[in-house]
Parts: sequence; C-alpha cells; structure tokens
Amino acid sequence: MGEITSTHWQLDDRELVACISASERKLRRDYAEHLAFLAEADARGTAYSLGYSNTTVLLMHTLNITRQEGNQRLAHAAALNDAKTPTGTVVAASIPLTAKKLDAGEVSIGQVEVIRRFVASLTHLQPDKVSLAEELLIERAAQDDPNALARFGERVVRDIVDPDGKPPNVDQPHRPERELRRHTYSDGHLEFKGRLDAETAVLFNELLKPFEKYEADDPRGYAERGGDAFADVLQQAANCPDLPTHNGLKTEIAVTISLDALKTMAADRVLPETQLTAAEARRICCDAHVLPAVMGGESKPLDIAAPSYTIPAHIRRALVLRDRGCTFPTCERPASVSHGHHIVEWQHGGPTAVDNLVLLCGRHHRLVHRSDWKVELKDDVAWFTPPDFVDPNAA
Repeated sequence: MGEITSTHWQLDDRELVACISASERKLRRDYAEHLAFLAEADARGTAYSLGYSNTTVLLMHTLNITRQEGNQRLAHAAALNDAKTPTGTVVAASIPLTAKKLDAGEVSIGQVEVIRRFVASLTHLQPDKVSLAEELLIERAAQDDPNALARFGERVVRDIVDPDGKPPNVDQPHRPERELRRHTYSDGHLEFKGRLDAETAVLFNELLKPFEKYEADDPRGYAERGGDAFADVLQQAANCPDLPTHNGLKTEIAVTISLDALKTMAADRVLPETQLTAAEARRICCDAHVLPAVMGGESKPLDIAAPSYTIPAHIRRALVLRDRGCTFPTCERPASVSHGHHIVEWQHGGPTAVDNLVLLCGRHHRLVHRSDWKVELKDDVAWFTPPDFVDPNAA
C-alpha cells in the first residue's frame, strides 16, 4: 500500500478519476460478495449457534457497526440473494436484476437501498408489474444518484406500474377499547398484539419509560428496548407482594429432573415435557427458586423440603451493593432486573458465594451461557473476555 500511495502524485487528473471509478466498482463487487456471505450466515442460523440472539447483534460485535447498518446489510442480503427456508423451499431474490448489476459493480449501495425499498412497497402488485418497476429503476440508475432515483421512482415508475395505488383496507370491524391476543408456539415463545384505551395507554407507557431509555452505544433497537422493558415490568410485578396467588402461593413453573441428569445432560437436549433445553434450564438455575424433593416409584413425591433460592437474599443484597446492575460492558440495566450468574457454573461445583457471582441482565445472561464470552472477578470488578471472532487479540 505504501508503494502505491507514493505514486499517486504521478497521476494526472483524468487518470486519478479513472482510478477512483475503478476502485468504486471493486468496492461494489466486494459488497455483493459480502452480502452473499451474510445471506448464508443468516439462513443457517450462524448467530444463534454462536450464542447471539440474531445476526444483526453478531455483526455489531464482530464488525463494530451500528444496528442500523447491520439491519440494512441484512435487508440487502435478503433482497439480492435466493434464500432457502427450513423446509428446503427456495425463495427467489426480490430484486435479481439489481443483484446482477451490483455484482458487476454498476450500481451503488445507495441505489440498491432505493430499489429495495421501492420494490418492497409493491407487494400488492402482480409479479410482472414488480419486475417492470425494477427494470425501469435499473435503467435510470446509470444516470441518477440515489436521491434522484428515488424521485424518479415515485413520480414516474409508480404512475406506470401502480397508477391506482394500494387498495384501501375496508375491513375495519369494531373493536373493544382494550384487547389482548396472544399465541404460544411449540418452542415456547409467545407473540401477542392488542390495543389499550387512552388512560391505560398512558399508564403502560409510563411503566415502560424508565426501562427502555436509550443509552449511548446501546446495541438494541427501539423494538428490542421495548421488549426488554416489558419483560422488566413483568419481573417486577411478579415480585410484588400483592400479586394474586394460587393456594396461597405465587404462580410457579416446576420442572422435575434429577440434579445429576441436569448437570450432565447435553446442552441442546430438550427436557422431557418442556420446551426448555438443558442449557436454558441450567441458566435459569443460576438464580432460581429450587424445591428439593425425594421421589418414589412412578415419580410420586415422598418428601418435600423447604423451598430455597439458589442465591440467598443476603448474598443478592451484597451483589446489588457491589455491582449496582448488569456488569456486561456498556450495559446499564439496573440491579432490580438483573440475575445472579455463577462464574464457575454450579453444575461444575461453583459455590454460591459473592466472589463467584456477578449480576447480568436477562439478555447478557443468555449471551454468556450460549456463547464463548468469559467473565472473571478482579478486585471485585467483573472483567469480560470476548470470543476470538469478536476480538482475535483478546487474551
């Protein structure tokens, strides 16, 4: 690179511009290859296998890019590359002509984004109309910058392929002021939607507000912050002394399994009659409500001991005083919504003691258990070592 740089002054203006154009075409071709890698990683679930909740978070850690840039790259990768579903069905790229042009270095990244967004707004049209729209935009891209191309799309292309616009939604049945619809999937996760009247909406937003405040370098997006805030409000509600009870006890979830089996079971093994893997159960046991029991034949309980917490109240108070909240780098989640994490895992003989525990919020607790992140205490301060794919120079 040094030798090349030293000769730049020898180029005349036309040669210098030609070199800039050639390097731009190379950047575009390299970006097309980059997107192909991203599409493959996202399709095969690489991020999840490495302990991350999604591909965007993996990119943020490995490439030091923003969430917005990571999401845009993944959107480009999905639009420009064929995708294979878990059932083996291949879903064709939504903008295949743009993919060819980018691979040849003939369209810019900004133009790719304009075309992707425009085509995504045409889902109500027949495929031939969508293909025509992409063709017109590709032809125009040779002479327009991204802003001019976007204006051309809205003023010209939309009038050609979609003169009547998107049909209105006439199916608007009357709904009650408050409702909640939810569906639990086979793997245990829950999706829900609903609506609240104005008064309850204010209460709901005010409860979430302290927990979803954006902090500098927060890798979460708006929706993820809201989801985490909602989980925090639920956790605090579960700890409320006035929570309704069943038979005098607060609602509990019981998983019956021998301690030896839980310690030795493969991490990805799903526990019988649950949607929990052994790894997830061990993470929950870091800071769980444990009920020791002696079981007889046919799993009949013979003796039930007094319930105990893996982390006693006095130790948790010490953790709160020391750590103040989640100890993961840059995380500022408060102690009230953080879990106690065993540095040396309890199934490997790690003691439930202050010098073997740190506070982690739910998101980072899951990450540490699922991935190769390491944590240790040095002078009562938690030190984290990232996996080599995040920082190859980490000790």
